[in-house]
Amino acid sequence: MKLQFGATPSKEVLGYCDADWGGDLEDRRSTTGFVFMIGGGAISWSSKRQPIIALSTTEAKYMANTQATKVAIWITKLMMDLGYMEEKKMMVIQCDNQGTISLTKNPTHHAQTKHIDVQHHFVQKRIENGEVRFEYCPTKHMVADVLTKALLKERHHKLINMFGLETS
Repeated sequence: MKLQFGATPSKEVLGYCDADWGGDLEDRRSTTGFVFMIGGGAISWSSKRQPIIALSTTEAKYMANTQATKVAIWITKLMMDLGYMEEKKMMVIQCDNQGTISLTKNPTHHAQTKHIDVQHHFVQKRIENGEVRFEYCPTKHMVADVLTKALLKERHHKLINMFGLETS
């Protein structure tokens, strides 16, 4: 496999973020996966088990959004330092969970979400500051799925192609 760039003409950074919920059968911790792409090729990605047990799908994906937001901010700063970006731009991160997107947009604490640790509300501040925006992405187009769970062969190949990987 080789990483290809230029599959799409866009010079904007686009992120995809996902998490499974309780996928580890031994300790029920979730896995965070995210990928950031430019021109159809991945420039940064991660697949990592979450440090705490999420009590819901929304919480697992919200924790994944927090990690992706940190990387989005770092990529923005790096691109500005390298002169690739003249001014700070909002980075779009795709997420396949409407509840999580709603939670990131609404900083009001609800009884159903009080169990989500305060540190993860970091994302809300970054949205308020205009640094990131989360948009809905249907699961069938969620590139980060390849980093969070086992997939059928056809879906795996489709997603790695979307990731910017090609057979050499």
